[in-house]
Amino acid sequence: MALKFLQLVTQMENKQLDRPASFRGFIKAAEEGAAIPPVDEHDLRSLHELCVERAKRYCGKDGVVTLEAMARACSPSADLPAVWLRHTQLRSLYRHGLLAEWQHGTALDDVVFRVAATIPMNGVKLDKEVFLRHLRDATAAVPR
Repeated sequence: MALKFLQLVTQMENKQLDRPASFRGFIKAAEEGAAIPPVDEHDLRSLHELCVERAKRYCGKDGVVTLEAMARACSPSADLPAVWLRHTQLRSLYRHGLLAEWQHGTALDDVVFRVAATIPMNGVKLDKEVFLRHLRDATAAVPR
């Protein structure tokens, strides 16, 4: 039992040490135009809520979070670099007021996270017009 626990702790430590390097590798590939995999919309929401909370607490920091805080906010199986990259693009739209139609204070409608989590994305930039069109289409498809 103690040996299994020690092995588990060692695996967790190794994963923690590998995380920044794999994150940098992912971003480098994205900067070169790699496809960004879809993520769980709940992870995007959790990261958004964490950033909003941090921005409230630490004025002027715009919700900056550490990799460790992001890992705690997201599910254990989350692809953190993909969540972070999709969130940065969502956050840009949010800051520029382009999501006002789906925004209530600092909260965003579920459909925003659903689209942001799954919209096809290559490289580090999200086409805001395509995103907004997908968002409007998804909103229109939901019966009220």
